[in-house]
Amino acid sequence: MQDKPSATELLEAIQDFLMKEVLPEFRDKDLLAYKTLVSWNMLGVISREIRSGEESLDKELTRLSSLLGKKSEFPKTWNEKKNLTSSWNEELRDIIRKEKKSLEDTEYWKHIKESVIEKVEIVNPRFTTES
Repeated sequence: MQDKPSATELLEAIQDFLMKEVLPEFRDKDLLAYKTLVSWNMLGVISREIRSGEESLDKELTRLSSLLGKKSEFPKTWNEKKNLTSSWNEELRDIIRKEKKSLEDTEYWKHIKESVIEKVEIVNPRFTTES
């Protein structure tokens, strides 16, 4: 891992390049302009995931641990955390299906709602739950 520039700084520099130098060259080419904007957006998602993805993952693991009665010591690496989260979410899914959890089982639905909100905030920084 290098110190400077950071991965997010590099991604933001590429985004800036796409918007200021590449996109203007494709103003009359709709498909290329669209693909440039999609690329710019994907770089933003990656940058936000690098900045806050692990924190969201830790929060989700903490909630799942509580819901499923699991140990609270989590793996150290990002990939191990993602795999554990996926496994525990499958377990939660099976519990919801098997036990036919309803909206009255608020702790389950609160976890699901919070997890979805955290994921959408990474994909769409303009997302808000405020009315």
